[in-house]
Amino acid sequence: MAKQRFIFGQAGNPAMSSSLHGRALWTGECSVRLSGHWPARQVRQLSFGPRRAVLFGECLAPDTALLEHLASAPTLPRAVMGMGSLAGAYGVVVTDGSETAIAGDMAGLVRIWFRCGEGTVEYASSPLPLASPDGLRINPGILAARMLCPDVIEGSGGASLFSGLTELPPDQVLHARVGHASVVERSRHWERTDFATASDALHSALLTGVDERVAGVRSVTADLSGGLDSSSLALLAARGRTSPIPALTYTDSYAANDDDTDYASRIAAVAPALEQVLVEGDAATLPFTDMMAVPFTDHPSLDTVIYARDRSRLLPAQGSTLHLVGDGGDVVLGAPLTYLADLARPARARQFVRETTGWARLRHRPVHRVIRAALTTARTSYTDTLTALASQLEGLPRPHRAGYSPAMENSIAWAALSQSAPWATPSARSAAAGLLRQTAEGATAADGADAHTLRTIRWHAAATRSFMAIAEHLDVRVSAPFFDHQVLDACLSLPAADRVSADRAKPLLGAAMVGLLPNELFTRRTKGDYSACEYHGARRNAAVLRALLHESRLDDLGIIRPDLVLRELDTAVGGGRAAMAGLGEVLSAEVWLRRLDDRSSPVTTANQRQGHR
Repeated sequence: MAKQRFIFGQAGNPAMSSSLHGRALWTGECSVRLSGHWPARQVRQLSFGPRRAVLFGECLAPDTALLEHLASAPTLPRAVMGMGSLAGAYGVVVTDGSETAIAGDMAGLVRIWFRCGEGTVEYASSPLPLASPDGLRINPGILAARMLCPDVIEGSGGASLFSGLTELPPDQVLHARVGHASVVERSRHWERTDFATASDALHSALLTGVDERVAGVRSVTADLSGGLDSSSLALLAARGRTSPIPALTYTDSYAANDDDTDYASRIAAVAPALEQVLVEGDAATLPFTDMMAVPFTDHPSLDTVIYARDRSRLLPAQGSTLHLVGDGGDVVLGAPLTYLADLARPARARQFVRETTGWARLRHRPVHRVIRAALTTARTSYTDTLTALASQLEGLPRPHRAGYSPAMENSIAWAALSQSAPWATPSARSAAAGLLRQTAEGATAADGADAHTLRTIRWHAAATRSFMAIAEHLDVRVSAPFFDHQVLDACLSLPAADRVSADRAKPLLGAAMVGLLPNELFTRRTKGDYSACEYHGARRNAAVLRALLHESRLDDLGIIRPDLVLRELDTAVGGGRAAMAGLGEVLSAEVWLRRLDDRSSPVTTANQRQGHR
């Protein structure tokens, strides 16, 4: 008899290592178990006739709207698509007892992994419950591709870091029946609208996203970095609030141009319910400090590098029921610089000149180089870009320094190699090139800045998912409303070229928050620069970092040449300009692989003890 099993759980949660101890929500041929410490409001069950549904995550929609889709959808995948399109960021499982459909959220905060056995389909919200008896096994080729070209992380056809598992992309629905699984495209075409309509929709979406989360919640905290995104959420949460909301502002004496604190203080001053809490960083919170203390996450996380900082700045939020963060705002509200390529056509020539000139002046770059980069990208498709990157990977010389180029025109491209790519072994570069070509062959509707925006959103959502797992380990339940479905709908209803401007920061948010945010925030052109902190941290932790590279797990897997990375580390420690982003990628992966080793035994023991297979 065909069986289907699904397990809810969070990565990094210790309870996941004994996931089958979890509470059963459904039993029978389609079983669903709940593992970990899920708040009651993050798991909802509904039924209509033979159909049953579980919504997991932050679903803010009323039962009536959800039941309408559950009852009227002609198929289970269509029911999942309808139920999963409402307010919030959450996943959906729908079953009628013999077949099941499941999907995560559209941004990618909620992820699904699955595998098919003999007459059995098993799927989970983390790869840990699906570990084989000998533990989770890494697919080195996929790890190499994700490191060397992170832009391909979405659209790679469900390629998973873990052998034997498939990771369901956010734009697909898994359909399991009769012991087999197939995927259904989750088409989501955003209807185009005008700026005023989009800003009104964003205003409503943010109000709903914050109000529904804080309603009836006793203990709320929020980030207050001084930027637009966290400030918007903190002010919305403070509306009508009688009890104070601790608003956390991190400041660091090692940072350059750090006027974030001043702007955050001005925000707190206009909202009596916001109680600003300054968290001052020091040498103990520098990047690359205490990285081995970071909990395990589903993927290597760049928050590993700043784990000591995360731990320090989240300390005042420990034990709160809800902590609001502005993560995702930059990518959801704005657009990649490739929007300039969308403008490179006769009908928008005047706007093209204005925007390219504006960005060139803002970033102190020659105007003609920015124009040339935009025109070159406009003549290149996404698939051609991936193919060219594959050839570039295969042709990289060795040995070769990664180098460092701050030029903004390098960002006007549909995809790019990471700074760690020149340190990769020939076999790793070949594997990554193969995946790039495979992705290029299967890419559909991938051209243009809107498609690029969606890929960027999903990359950042994956990073935020890892941060949320780390915060959960620190007893902080993070919520990121900018990734909500209705926020994405509001922002992506406008073409990328209409969402962003070189002259004004986040114009759509400015219109949506008029009267709530001080106007001076939108004219600000400075931002705290924490790059100096990275160099100080690398210097202070050099011995530990060298030890990681001398016993390199990436070297064992044939992915990275540690001698080249050590050379770059020496450059950073010596005060030279170095590829710090590349160093962060490599060292995060080194730590993650060690934490995966730590997880293997308990995962294996738990699965064998419960007879998981």
